[in-house]
Amino acid sequence: MAITLNRGYMGLLAGTVVGLTTNIEQNLIAQGLASAAASKANITPGNVTYNGIQGSVAIAAGANSVTITNALIDANTKITANIAQAAADGTLTSLPRIVPAAGSVTIYGNANATAAVIVDWSIVAAPGLTVAN
Repeated sequence: MAITLNRGYMGLLAGTVVGLTTNIEQNLIAQGLASAAASKANITPGNVTYNGIQGSVAIAAGANSVTITNALIDANTKITANIAQAAADGTLTSLPRIVPAAGSVTIYGNANATAAVIVDWSIVAAPGLTVAN
């Protein structure tokens, strides 16, 4: 599922369509801070600021990357990402590079997208450790 934020949340602007964990989405809807969006296909493309441990973003048509600004990330953070749509873009078909830096991560596709491409991402905890949400 995806939600439309009625108010800003953890760096995301009101009106943004985002994909978060099911628990967070349900809580935001219950509090009136968000409403259900039709699907992840409605996620607002482009760079985002979000300080959670996982979510969904969209690489915009004409672009080959998306940057997530996140205070939990540094250059050593392990991040996973995958294209999260059944009918993926015909040109941007893989995510060959994920580059964390101090306060952000940039996820690169193999080509410029011809349509928005939905990407699920997650911070990976080292074995035996947990990541606070």
